[in-house]
Amino acid sequence: MSISIWRYASKTPTFFGIPCVAYMPLFLLLFHARWWTLYLSVGVIVFFAVLAKFGLTFKVLRAKSLHLIRGSRVYARPWWYRNRFRDFE
Repeated sequence: MSISIWRYASKTPTFFGIPCVAYMPLFLLLFHARWWTLYLSVGVIVFFAVLAKFGLTFKVLRAKSLHLIRGSRVYARPWWYRNRFRDFE
C-alpha cells in the first residue's frame, strides 16, 4: 500500500520550523531600510517562532482568541433574532 502523493499538499511551507509567511516583513526591509523595519521583521519572525514552538499557527491562535472573547456557547441565531422572536410562556 503506497502513501498518497497528495497527503502533504496543504501543509504550510516552513523554513527552520518557522512558517514562510513570517519572513514577509524582510521584503519590506529590502524596500524601506530603516532600523524600525528591521526590528519589526525580527519581532514578527520571533512571534511566529514562539507560535511554532507551541505547535500553533496564526489561524489557530486567532480562533482560540475569538473563542476566549466569544465564550463557549455559539448560538445558531443572531442576538436581534433571538430578542425579537422569543417565546414568553
